This record gives sequence, structure tokens and C-alpha cells, in this order.
Amino acid sequence: MYLLGIDYRNRNSGEILKAYKKLLGEGIEVKLVEDPKELVDAVVRGEVSGGIRGTLPSSEVIPYLRKHIGRFYRASVLRNPFNREYFLLTPVGIDEIDEDNSLRDKIAIIEYVLKFLRDTPIFKDVKIGVLSGGRPSDYGRGERIDRSIDEAVNVVRYISRRYNIHIEHRGIVLEEYLKEGFNVILAPDGISGNLIFRSLALVCGVEGCGALLLGRKKIKFIDTSRSSSWDRYYNSIKFLKTLE
Repeated sequence: MYLLGIDYRNRNSGEILKAYKKLLGEGIEVKLVEDPKELVDAVVRGEVSGGIRGTLPSSEVIPYLRKHIGRFYRASVLRNPFNREYFLLTPVGIDEIDEDNSLRDKIAIIEYVLKFLRDTPIFKDVKIGVLSGGRPSDYGRGERIDRSIDEAVNVVRYISRRYNIHIEHRGIVLEEYLKEGFNVILAPDGISGNLIFRSLALVCGVEGCGALLLGRKKIKFIDTSRSSSWDRYYNSIKFLKTLE
């Protein structure tokens, strides 16, 4: 059984119900839950096959999750509009990068992504694109831009020394990474990652499956936006099923 969180006060509760009915029609056992604690507790204890936040408030679900599983990051699963393959965009939680330790956080995110992909391979080859606040040729145009570029270069250097994977920093050029089939995109921070997600998914309609949780504890839980359409909630559970 899968649990799908629903807040009936949210204007998008109707979208949850559409996804719920379609899943039931396909013989997939799903239960709607209104209590964030019930949702999280059941997933953490392994009592269900997985959980989706749905339209429940992140301000209630995320802190309760952190209390039970510790610090984690989120990676949105999106369909690349150029090649129709899935890619991961991370981080997408607005508070997931500590400004004082952002290099540490970014390295941790990539290591958690690599661990997840080792345990559950969804890509044949991993290609990581590290975004920064400008092209390398923009260095010198501002302290914030320079700091962002320096940090991205250091992330690539650190990961390249420890892992035999394809990782590059080309600056701010998200479009180049996607056109060339990079399947992990590391945003400069959680706010810009969230804005990229909203621009692609909620404005341009790029298909997606919600956001995976990345951390020390493996948990079958997907975070979704309260502004999503029914197919994103539906896709989230279908994606979880592929991880079984």
C-alpha cells in the first residue's frame, strides 16, 4: 500500500483525488491520509510501500521527517525536454544549503545521489552538471558570482578525485547540460533549484515525479509541490513502484 497525503483545504485537493482514482483503477493500492504524522510514521516504520506528501503543508511534513531521519536533501525527478529521459535536479528545498557550509552541503548531496544510484540504478551512465552564478568567462563581474564559480570548481575537483564519474562545471548554462543528456543537475543553492523546478515543471509543464529524499537513511518517500497537477502525484507513486 502507498500513502498519499491530502489537505482538503488546499485548492489542489481535487488533483490528488484524480490521481488517487486513476491509481485505484490500475489496481494500485493507495490510501489517502490527512495527518502528516500518520504519513511519516507509517513510511519510517516500513509499514507501507512508500509515501507521497501530496498537498500536505511542507512546514508540517518536512520538520517531522527531519526529526525522524535526520538531515536530508531533495532531488526532483524531471523529464528532460530534449531527450525525454529522466534527470535529477537538486537541491530544490529552499533551506537545504547552509550559506556558511555550502561546499560541504553540495559534496554531501552528490555523494548521496551516487549512493542512491548505486542502490537503485535509474541511469545507465551518470553525468553530473554543476551550475554556478555565471559562465567561467564571467569571473570578476562580482564577488557573489566569483564565489559561486569558485565553489562549483571546488566541488568538481573534490568529486573527481574520489569518484570515477563524469562531472563538469560550465557555469550557468543549464540548457547545455540538458541538451547533452546530463542526468544530474546541481543547482547553486536550494532557492535557485526551487525556482528552476517551478519554471520547468509548474510554468512550462515539464513532466516529473516529485522529489526524492537523499540522506543517510534510505526511505521510500517523495515530496511533491502543493501546486502540482494530478499527473505529478500519479507519476510519483508510479516512480516509487519502479524502485521496489
